Amino acid sequence: MTIDYDLYLEHLGLAGSLAISLFVLLGLALRLYETPDRRMFLWAMVAFFTINSLDMLDSLLYGPVLIGPDALYQWQDVLIPGFILSLYFYVRGLTSSNPTLSRRDLLHLLPFVIAFLCLAPRLLQPGAIRRNMSTSDLSPAYKQLAELGENTFWAMWVVFLIFYGGLSVRRLYRHKRNIRTLFSDLEGRTLRWLDALVATIFLLAFIVIVDEIGLLMGRPEIRAGWVSAAFDLILAGSFGIFALRAVPPLPQWSAEVLPETPPAPQETPQPDTENRRYARSGLQPEDLDRYAQRLEQRVAQNQLWRDHDINLRRLAAEIAVPSIHLSEVLNTRLGMSFYDYINQCRISDACALLIETEMTILEISETVGFNAKSTFNTSFKKITGQTPSQWRRTHQP
Repeated sequence: MTIDYDLYLEHLGLAGSLAISLFVLLGLALRLYETPDRRMFLWAMVAFFTINSLDMLDSLLYGPVLIGPDALYQWQDVLIPGFILSLYFYVRGLTSSNPTLSRRDLLHLLPFVIAFLCLAPRLLQPGAIRRNMSTSDLSPAYKQLAELGENTFWAMWVVFLIFYGGLSVRRLYRHKRNIRTLFSDLEGRTLRWLDALVATIFLLAFIVIVDEIGLLMGRPEIRAGWVSAAFDLILAGSFGIFALRAVPPLPQWSAEVLPETPPAPQETPQPDTENRRYARSGLQPEDLDRYAQRLEQRVAQNQLWRDHDINLRRLAAEIAVPSIHLSEVLNTRLGMSFYDYINQCRISDACALLIETEMTILEISETVGFNAKSTFNTSFKKITGQTPSQWRRTHQP
């Protein structure tokens, strides 16, 4: 008997992906039980792994080895847009201070409606006919309509991938900017998961897009044999890690500071953009000047930058102003984010310590408020143009 190794590997990948998905769903159920609020990202991953489990099961049941019930054949395809939609809501849940659904979100049901309409000519036929449509008694015109609808569906699937993948990546990069507005320490905040998630979405979406376009053009399938097995296992494994380990990094109090629809990320905020953002704050120019002066005095007197866990809210409490007003002062009067402002203070302090003391660079890094020496070195060189060691050699008498 000849063994089809490609088919064996594909089924091994499907079974492995199904097992991982079921394990992740169990873990997500436990997290939902322990998490009282802000659970959009968890429910989104429940949807993702439910769809993935059904997709793996569908592929196993309707392959050349097993025989599933005819009535359910191909109905799983209607749920395929849910893969990228659930990832979008996962990202949205992680990058919002208080994620909620609104009536406008009903628009996100359109991909499922489009999927059904495209596949309807085939799905509305009895299951036995769907499995053998090429040899059925249906008219050639109907067969062409069904084939056209199916090709349109896969073309629209590529469009959905590009559209929702783009929205997700755009939102993740906006999240980086929001983190700089709230925290003085980005370690564990912007998180390496962010870049890893972006890279994973790009890679897997690119493979699917190239494969689907190739199939529409009549080329051989890329995801076959060991490639198919690796793709299924990597998809389930990587997103399983994201699902079980992710924690929303934005505190709920950040809702008063961050705009509901933040502007696109920029290195230097544009004055017009910032002015529109704070148009309703009610602060007059003289109020901003007074708060800016109070900020400089209190920060200098108490060396507040040396607090490793200082954030926008705590600093606002120290100078007795609302967080939104402090954010406005930093962005419109000082022209920098909270993170950049605190880092500037820390580096200024470090420059003095490098000249006036014999403390090691690591000791200075910890003293001025940095949680990681690598972050200190990067920030120091960005602001001064030199490494800490070069600065000490250059400026010590």
